[in-house]
Amino acid sequence: MSQVIVTSKEELSTLIKVAILQALEEKSENVIEKDEILSIQEASVFLNLAKQTLYSFTSKNIIPFLKKGKKLYFRKSELIIWLSEGERKSNSEILKSII
Repeated sequence: MSQVIVTSKEELSTLIKVAILQALEEKSENVIEKDEILSIQEASVFLNLAKQTLYSFTSKNIIPFLKKGKKLYFRKSELIIWLSEGERKSNSEILKSII
């Protein structure tokens, strides 16, 4: 059976605030962990593109990248966003959005 817990309005408000802060902290920690830095070789494999294509994209500023000295690096999260910018809707998706 479920139990009924009696609490004050202030105590409930404090509990909710603490829970929200904990959730936000956990989410920000996960984002930092997931934001991997990829080398040119790793980015090439991730994007299924030749390294030369990546070099061309970076020289034309087509793709987001980091440069430290002579080395190129890529943030995985930025590459995912870059990929999603090229997303095209299917005919059925376009029809659904019109209706």
